[in-house]
Amino acid sequence: MLIVNDSILCDVAFLSSDLELYTSHLEREGLAKGQVQRLCKSVRAFQPYIFRNLRNEDIEYQASAFGYDQSPSVASVLSRLANTYLEWQGSHFEVKPHKLEQWLELLSLLDGSWIIAQAYSDLAADHGVSTQDILNCIVQWQCPHALANDRADKRFADNHAHLGGHGHTGPSLLSFSLYGQTIQDKRWPTRPEYTLFESGLLNKLELPAWSYQLSSRLVEFAFTLDEQSLNVDLNHLTFDSDSDNALYFLTTNQARTLSQQALLQSHCKPVRSDIRWLLYCVGILNIGEQAQSLVERFVRVSNILRNYMIVWGTGLGQFVESFGFSGRKQRGSLHQNNARIDALATDIDPRTYREFRVAPGLVVNNEGEVSTGALQKGLQAALKHALAENIHFVIHFSRSIKRGRSAREDKFQKQVRLELKQQVAALKQFKGSVKFSDAEVHAFDFKQRGITTDSIDLRKAIRGYDVAGNENELPIETFAPALRAMRSAKHASMSMFSIRIERPFLTVHSGEDYSHLLSGLRAIDEAVYFCDFKMGDRLGHGLALGVDPIAWADRQKTAYISLGDHLDNLVWCYQKALEVTQHAPEFAGVLQLLQDKIHFWSKHLYKDTDHTYTVRDFFEAWKLRRNCPETHDLEALSESSLEIEHLNPLHRDWLIDFDRGSSSAVSEVAFKLWKQYTSAHIVKGHYFEKREKTVIVHCEPRQGEEPFRVEDGIYYDSVSKAELNLYEAIQDMQMEKYAAQGIIIEACPTSNIYIGRFEHYHEHPVFRWDPPNQSLLEKGQQYNRFGLRKGSITVCVNTDDAALMPTTIQNEHRVLQKAAVDHHGVGVNKAEDWIERMRRKGLEIFTSNHLNWVNDI
Repeated sequence: MLIVNDSILCDVAFLSSDLELYTSHLEREGLAKGQVQRLCKSVRAFQPYIFRNLRNEDIEYQASAFGYDQSPSVASVLSRLANTYLEWQGSHFEVKPHKLEQWLELLSLLDGSWIIAQAYSDLAADHGVSTQDILNCIVQWQCPHALANDRADKRFADNHAHLGGHGHTGPSLLSFSLYGQTIQDKRWPTRPEYTLFESGLLNKLELPAWSYQLSSRLVEFAFTLDEQSLNVDLNHLTFDSDSDNALYFLTTNQARTLSQQALLQSHCKPVRSDIRWLLYCVGILNIGEQAQSLVERFVRVSNILRNYMIVWGTGLGQFVESFGFSGRKQRGSLHQNNARIDALATDIDPRTYREFRVAPGLVVNNEGEVSTGALQKGLQAALKHALAENIHFVIHFSRSIKRGRSAREDKFQKQVRLELKQQVAALKQFKGSVKFSDAEVHAFDFKQRGITTDSIDLRKAIRGYDVAGNENELPIETFAPALRAMRSAKHASMSMFSIRIERPFLTVHSGEDYSHLLSGLRAIDEAVYFCDFKMGDRLGHGLALGVDPIAWADRQKTAYISLGDHLDNLVWCYQKALEVTQHAPEFAGVLQLLQDKIHFWSKHLYKDTDHTYTVRDFFEAWKLRRNCPETHDLEALSESSLEIEHLNPLHRDWLIDFDRGSSSAVSEVAFKLWKQYTSAHIVKGHYFEKREKTVIVHCEPRQGEEPFRVEDGIYYDSVSKAELNLYEAIQDMQMEKYAAQGIIIEACPTSNIYIGRFEHYHEHPVFRWDPPNQSLLEKGQQYNRFGLRKGSITVCVNTDDAALMPTTIQNEHRVLQKAAVDHHGVGVNKAEDWIERMRRKGLEIFTSNHLNWVNDI
C-alpha cells in the first residue's frame, strides 16, 4: 500500500472526509475551534495511510500550521495545493519535478482534477487569461493528472494494461453528476477512512444521487443566478428527486462566463472523456461566491465517490473488489461512449503503444461460440485515432473464484476446466477461420483521416494469452493445459486459403500477492514450468522474485498458510536448495532442517496412511499438476492407467506427462499422490480436512520456542535466518535461470506499490532485477551475494490499471528514474541511461509481438 506523508492528511480530510461532508452544513461564524476539532477526528480516520500514528497535539498543530483555525474555504485550500504542487508551463499545468512523489501520494487519496481546475480558475482571475485560452489549454494540452509529457517526442510501450481498469475515473463521475447515472451494485469496495459510510450511518448507494442533485442545482444557478436554486436543506443529506434542468441549460448558446462555457464544453462529446470531467470541475468552481456551500458539498461528495473507485489497500482480494465495482463503468449512454470504448481511447496517443488485457468475452460468448462484435467495434474505435500499429490485445482468463465455480479447496475444478476447453475450441476456431481475416469497417470519416482500408484482420489483433485475477484462489495448474494448447498454434485450417499467424505468447500474473514468500516464489516457478514457458513469455509482476527476504520477514511478521500449501512450499524449497548447493555449498546445512520439517508436516497431512513418502515422491507428484485431470478422467475413483497408450494428439498439450512416446515414465507413487490431491474434494477424508488446516509461520522466530510444533491443536512453524538467506539464493538462481530462458518480467510500479507489500517506489524489485548500477551484480555484491547471477533479467515497465491507481506510462518511467537518483545513489545521467534502456526494451517487446491488423487495399 502506498504510504503517504502525514503532512497532507489535514488537506485530504478537509476535502474528502465523510465526517466533513456530514457536518459541513454548520454555520461558519464562531466555529473555527470546532472546525479544527472536527478536522482532527477526520484526520484520525486516514491514519492507515501513514507510517505512524499521530498524537492529538500533532494533528492540532498541523491543522493550525495550514490555516484551518481560520476556517478556510475549499477554494482557498485548493489554491494552496495548486501553488504547492503545480507549475504553469505556458499551455498547461504540470506537477513540479521535485514534488512528483508527494503529488502521487496525494492522488491516492484525492481527485487531482479539483486542484488542477482551481489552478486554471486562479490563472483566469489573477492574470487575465481569457476564457477561450483557458478552455483550449485544457482540451488540447492538459494531462488530467498534471503529469509531465515527454518533450523529446519519445515513444513508449505499455505492455501490461487491463482495459477494464484503464482510463480515468472522470467519465464515471461525470455520468453521476451530469447525467444522473446510479449504482445498483451493493458490493461496494470498502474504504477504512469512511467510517460513517462503512458503519451504515450514511448510505453509499445515495452518493450518486447526492452528486446529481447538487450538480443540477449548481448548473441551474450558473446560468440563471437565481438563488432560489441554492435553497437546499443542508441538514439532510438525502435529496428529493425533482426535474433536472441542467441538461437544458447546457444546450443553450447563452454561455458567456468561464463557468458557463466550461460547463458547456463538459457536455461536448468530441472532447476526450477524462478532460470533460476536468472542464466540469472548472465550471463548478467558478460559479460564484453565493454557491460556495453547495460547491464545497459537491467537491466532497465527488471525492468520496472517486475514492471508492480506486484501490486503497494491500492484496489482490481488495484489488479484485475494486476492479469489479460496477460504479467505475457507469456511462450516460446518450451522451457518453460505453466504458470499453471510452477506456480504449483515454490516455492513448500516436506515441503510445498499448497491449490491452481483455476477458475472453471479447471473442467468445457465454455459449462458448465465437462472437467478435465487441472486438470489431474496439478496433474501429482505435482506427479512428489512426492506432492500427499502436494496439493489440491479450486474452486473459480470471483465476478468481466466480459464481458457479467450486471453492479453492477443489483442486480438480471440473467446471472451470470444461469452460476452458470450450473457450480453447472457440479461440482455435477463431484463429483458423478465414471469416475473421477480412472484417469490414464502417466509419464516415476514415478517408478524411487518410485511412483507405475497408477491412481488418480480427485474428491478428489477439496476440497472447494471460491468466490474471486473485492468484490466491485458483492456482495456475488449472489453466496451464489450456494455455499450452492455445500457444501451440496447432489449430486446424478452416479453409484451404487460410493464412497461418505467428504463435502467441503467454503471460501469467504470479508472485504478486502472497503471505509466505515461498508461496510467491513457487507460484512464479509453477507459471514457468507448468505452462512450459518459451523465450519471450512473461511473468506479470513477479514481486516475490525480487523482494529482499529479510525485509519481507520484518514487514510480514507472521504468515498464515494452509498445511497443504506449506508442505508444497517446503518440498519445492528443498528441491531448489539441492540445486543451489551445487554452486553455493554453504547452504548444505539447511537441507537437513527442511527435510525434518517436511517429514514432520507430512506425517500430519498423511496421517491415514502407513506409507512413508520421500521428498522426491512429493516433488514428482507436484510436477504432475501441470496435467489436466479432467482429460485423464482422474475424477473417477476406479484405477486409471499411469500412461495412455496412443494418446490422442489433440490431448498431448493437456496431458504432457502421460504420452509414452514422448515422456519419461510416471512413478506409481507420484501418480497416486497426484490423484489423491485432485480427488480429495470427493472423498473429503482426513487428507482433505488437514490440507486446509492453518499453519501460523513466525517470520522472525521467537527465542526459546521450538522451530516447528503443534501446540494445543494449533500448527506453528518459523523461518530461520539461514532459511531467509537460502530464499535469497534461490531468488538469484531462479532469476538467472529465467533470464537464460529469455523470460521477461512485466513491472507495474504504481500497481505494485498500491497492491503489493511495498510502501515507496524505491523499494520496488526492479532495482534488484535490473539495477541502474550494474556493478551491484558482480559476485559478492549487494544483488549477487552468493555468485549465482551472471547479469540482469529483462524487465518492461507498464501501468497495469491506470484508472484504479492514477498514473501514465511516461510517469511510470519517470518515477523509477527519480527513485534511482534519490534513493539508490545513481547519478542523473546514469539513471537516465538506465530508464532509456528500459523504454527501448518495452518498445522492442511490443514490436516483436505485434501484427498489423489493418488489411491493405
